[in-house]
Amino acid sequence: MAPRDSHRESGYRCQAALLSSLAPAPHLTEPRRCVASLLVSWRSVQLREHEFFVRGVREPVRRMLIDDRWVDVWIPNDTPSGLIVAHDGQNVFDDRAATHHQTWDAARAAVRAALRVGVAPPAVVGVWNGSTAQHPHRRGYELAPQKLMTAATQVDPRLANWFDPRQMCGDEYQAQVADVIVPHAMQMIGREVPVAMMGASMGALATLYALGERPELYGCGLSFSVHWPFAGDALVDALIDHLPAPGDVRVWMQNGTNGLDASYAPYQRRAESRLTSRGYVQGRDYVSRVLRRSGHNERSWARRLPDAIEWWLRGV
Repeated sequence: MAPRDSHRESGYRCQAALLSSLAPAPHLTEPRRCVASLLVSWRSVQLREHEFFVRGVREPVRRMLIDDRWVDVWIPNDTPSGLIVAHDGQNVFDDRAATHHQTWDAARAAVRAALRVGVAPPAVVGVWNGSTAQHPHRRGYELAPQKLMTAATQVDPRLANWFDPRQMCGDEYQAQVADVIVPHAMQMIGREVPVAMMGASMGALATLYALGERPELYGCGLSFSVHWPFAGDALVDALIDHLPAPGDVRVWMQNGTNGLDASYAPYQRRAESRLTSRGYVQGRDYVSRVLRRSGHNERSWARRLPDAIEWWLRGV
């Protein structure tokens, strides 16, 4: 990773670092069924608790083990205006650990968005998925909207060679994030702040699902390249109907036109129509965007992440 970047966002003031005096992460006495044993090397990155720096921000990212799951935590020196919980945490900050060696560049996106709004940047927690070489599909089982995957929402037949509904553990994963990881992050921040969730592809489905499961916790969901084909129209209807009443949560959805995203348009139109029928107002309660020549990858998502964070912050 690059050292501290000399070209930092103007106007962003630094105070004493918060991360140096943090309490150790809590652990369960018994391992969770769905949590993989992640004390192994991820690609060429040896997983260990440590701090590292990323471009464009002064503060370090802290990699730590919380409740037997790896998370990467970035907290700005100014008291954060909020907290973003991001799925697929290995892709959020560290290009050495990222699946395609591309990241969301999330810390710098948070700073840019906050500067536009005139508030302190939100903190960002990247929650690693549980896939390993031994369990390559665990991510899908964790991010699946478990309660909604009933007989009425059949998985795309093309996924039948690996997806076994009996192995879904999305509710357990959501509980771990909401009940353990978020409270720990709040303790690190030092006070309660508004929380948004962020994810792409299956992570976008998990983000929308979380809004319906925990509307008292998550006020906004930032969903990129929503992988509606996972279970088609029935899943669109189920996820939108699972959301609370408009005014309780806000939803950002963004898809591209290249790669996997090329098939998303009809599902996204259906989602927009169903949101509108439920009383959600475009621009106020939700945003739905299609970006031409944008694809299903971290580079495309990172390009618009500051816009999504800005929209959330302006509504907090």
